[in-house]
Amino acid sequence: MDIEEMKFTVSDEGAIKKVTIQEIKPCVVAQNKIRVLLQLDSEIKDVIPILVSRYPPGRVNYIENKVILTLNVNDRLVTLYPSGKVSMNKTINKEDAIEVITAIVGDINECFNEYEKGETQIEGKKISQIGPLTIYNCLPKTDCEECGEATCMAFSIKLLSGDVKLNQCLPLAKTGKIDCLKEIMGIQLMQKLGWENQI
Repeated sequence: MDIEEMKFTVSDEGAIKKVTIQEIKPCVVAQNKIRVLLQLDSEIKDVIPILVSRYPPGRVNYIENKVILTLNVNDRLVTLYPSGKVSMNKTINKEDAIEVITAIVGDINECFNEYEKGETQIEGKKISQIGPLTIYNCLPKTDCEECGEATCMAFSIKLLSGDVKLNQCLPLAKTGKIDCLKEIMGIQLMQKLGWENQI
């Protein structure tokens, strides 16, 4: 499926404004879907480490030494490279690809803004070190079901994938376990995972 490059404006302000679709091919992992290769109009090497904490850890695969980030968003894998190259699978059509990348570019531009102002703080453990057991050890372990899950372990698994919010664990605010989560995740990731109480 050879195509001519197509350029799209995805933001009026910020470091990334335009995206070019360079290639569309059949998706090998999903029938009747396509794989899209895109190019952002700027390198993103400096902000990929910041972007990692914008998504639930269970939806992120970050290769630190190569600065490559793969996100599991909108039922597809989106891989971001330092050069600004982006690959996306399980995509319906080019409009669908632009809709998904536009949302991601919004996050990238926020990260650029923080980076340029020197406001970036990468806290907590490396994302790859945060697993369900790590989070479970910081929860009250009451299996009270107030969060809607049968066990605290089930809650920690769903929290990692972004399917539940941290605030749904009602006993958490009453325990001294908040500091444990702060140390592991950092405040920014806790807020991204739905912690709304004052930290």
